[in-house]
Amino acid sequence: MSKLIQRLPSLRRRLRSDGKSSSGSLNGDDGGDYDNNIMASSSSLENATTRRTASKSTAKYEKQRQIEQEEATNPDDPTPIATTLKTLERDMSLLDNLVSSKITLSKTEFSLLFGAIITSGMGPIAFPGTSVTELLAPAAAAFTASITIGSEYLGRVAVADGKEIAANTIQCAAEAEALLASAERVKAITPLCVGVGATCASFALLTPTIVESLRLSGSVQLMTELYLLCPLVSVLAAAVANLALEETREFAGRAINVGVRRFAKSGNVGRTWMSTSEQIVKGSKLKTDRWWSFAWSVLPAPIIGSIVGGPNLSTKCIVVAALAAAQSAYFLALCEGVVARATDAVALKARSAAVCDTYANQGARNSAILPFTSALSAFCAAATAATVELPFIDTVSTLYGTFGEVVVVSTFPILSSAFAAAAAVSKARCEVDAEAACQAASTLALEYDGMNGSGDDPVLRPFLAVRELISLAVKGGWRSVRKGFINPLNSLWQLSRRAMWRLRRKNNGNRWISGDEDMA
Repeated sequence: MSKLIQRLPSLRRRLRSDGKSSSGSLNGDDGGDYDNNIMASSSSLENATTRRTASKSTAKYEKQRQIEQEEATNPDDPTPIATTLKTLERDMSLLDNLVSSKITLSKTEFSLLFGAIITSGMGPIAFPGTSVTELLAPAAAAFTASITIGSEYLGRVAVADGKEIAANTIQCAAEAEALLASAERVKAITPLCVGVGATCASFALLTPTIVESLRLSGSVQLMTELYLLCPLVSVLAAAVANLALEETREFAGRAINVGVRRFAKSGNVGRTWMSTSEQIVKGSKLKTDRWWSFAWSVLPAPIIGSIVGGPNLSTKCIVVAALAAAQSAYFLALCEGVVARATDAVALKARSAAVCDTYANQGARNSAILPFTSALSAFCAAATAATVELPFIDTVSTLYGTFGEVVVVSTFPILSSAFAAAAAVSKARCEVDAEAACQAASTLALEYDGMNGSGDDPVLRPFLAVRELISLAVKGGWRSVRKGFINPLNSLWQLSRRAMWRLRRKNNGNRWISGDEDMA
């Protein structure tokens, strides 16, 4: 620090010499280069200021969003739902705020409106004492009113497009819900199959006791039929569960893929396009796979039971019934996984439809002011026509001169131009909301069923979801145990250690005092 203080005078002299050299260069031949550098620096400074101003609102929004996200994820927040709803409401109005912060008037619109204002005021200046003044001002006001009405038309068309897109997305979500309900209806038989299989497996264990108690060992045919009844019913239940699984997969696949081609863009349709022959081959393959699946659901239990069971018929029947019951439970788990994935995909479609409808309604809100602005512009046009026809224009020109006449004639065209600019802003908001609704509807075209649990798959993956829920449950339980049991024990341990330390210190102090007294 002392060395830096000692170097301060030399630094000051160096800065002064640099200032003199720069002032000398201004008077020399390098003055033009210096001016160019100054102009370039000022332009870059203006660009940086513009970028800083444009990004200031975005940075403020990001900071506020981060704070609200931290509040929403805070487990001790008493009102997390209200915080989340506020964040959602602010996000919905983000597009409108961004559009409002930018220049929504194009160069053509601005030129036309500015030209109309200049034209309305040029009559008394360029053509004093003529009837041209009575023509230019009403024509300019009517022209600005036509621009306002045109903005209303474009905004209303954008809102209508958004509403129609939202209606189609809601219809698609409703179709997906209907297909999901069909899958749920088919899946409802699988728990019954599991129960029947488990019951048959239990009765298969009791069959030898029943045969022995009823003394049916003499009737071989009746005893064999009684032994084979439970395995047969259990295998039949497994076969029915497998058929229900195939039907559930079909309905779930249709529910997941509904709207994919309907909302897909033209460049993406070619990837999923299938000719008639390809569709026939695919349908035939699906039917063949279904028969093979049915065969694989029926044959494994009898084959394994005949091999593993040993020479005793009752043991073989028990093994077959147990394997068939396990197959039914396995098919039930697969059905639940398929339905869970379909439910999540349908929920995503419904959410996309809701977002699309929300943006469409937001556009309707923004378009509600457009008829009012058109009416005000029309009123200004009519008022301008009435103003130039009234006889007090000559009186104003006599009392206040040309300037007063220009002010009177141009007042309503200026107001009409302001209303036209407001209508242009509202129209831009409506168009942005319609585009947002279109983009939200395009998410219905995602091929969820073709992702098959890849990294970019937004649909629920059952096993990963279960693992995540278990992890969250363990963390929550550990947090509760730590708050309710470990933290109080730690506090008690700290208090006990502090008390022991104070007691030890007190005893040591008494010992030193007693030693001093002995020495004295």
